[in-house]
Amino acid sequence: MNMQGRLSFAAALAREAGTLARDMRAAHGGLTIDAKGPQDFVTAADLAVESLIRTRLAEHFPQDAIIGEEGGRRGDTSSGEVWIIDPIDGTTNFLRGMPDWAVSIACASAGEIVLGVIFAPDLDLLCEGLLSGAPVARKNGVPLQVDAGCAAAEALIAVGWSPRTPFADHAAFLERIVAQGGEFRRSGAATIGLIGVASGWVDAYAERELNLWDAAAGIAIIKAAGGTVEAPAFTPELTAPAPFLALARADHELAPLLRDNVLGDTFRDEPQADTKR
Repeated sequence: MNMQGRLSFAAALAREAGTLARDMRAAHGGLTIDAKGPQDFVTAADLAVESLIRTRLAEHFPQDAIIGEEGGRRGDTSSGEVWIIDPIDGTTNFLRGMPDWAVSIACASAGEIVLGVIFAPDLDLLCEGLLSGAPVARKNGVPLQVDAGCAAAEALIAVGWSPRTPFADHAAFLERIVAQGGEFRRSGAATIGLIGVASGWVDAYAERELNLWDAAAGIAIIKAAGGTVEAPAFTPELTAPAPFLALARADHELAPLLRDNVLGDTFRDEPQADTKR
């Protein structure tokens, strides 16, 4: 199956997986909760959705490797095709009935992310990105292109945060954005912020320590839509959270501030190891 066929397959699978999650939540069975850490939850729906996606991928692409948030790594992720899964990004939003959560499926080839699909069921929103051949970016079937704005005084930045980053550092970063005339948002789901960059809802997405599965599909969508991703560590071999910055425009007036605060060595902690292999 070529990459265009893989994209269509991933889009259909993301819809199937999102429907399963939503149905489990409606029946309350999906809300059985375990805590992986403070404010870090996994539900029965997370596990069921990842199991569904892994099963479908194994049936259609038995030679491919898989990386999933809940189930870890299967196969050789150093070469060939590698699928990267976040079954439910924004689990806290999902279990509380808030709409900002999504299923994320990406595929890398020869070490580079080449396609991504993000499906947000409660928003009825499907975004696709393909970087193999002529770039393809779509939102609910309509071509997608990043917005052209770049003024700091009109900027809206999506800023992710987790307890891996000291909150005082995070608050100082937000203060710097506001001091330069910008505004910020945090939805609690990186996927929503990333499709926001591709859709023109926000000018950038910035997070000091983001996991591969949170970012992979959004990388393909943003690049295919004409945006830039300044996160060279985000390949299938990444095994720890890393600094991540995506911009609708690389020459945005706030880009230097975002680079300094997210990518600069002064603001970077040593990443914590990911034990899910």
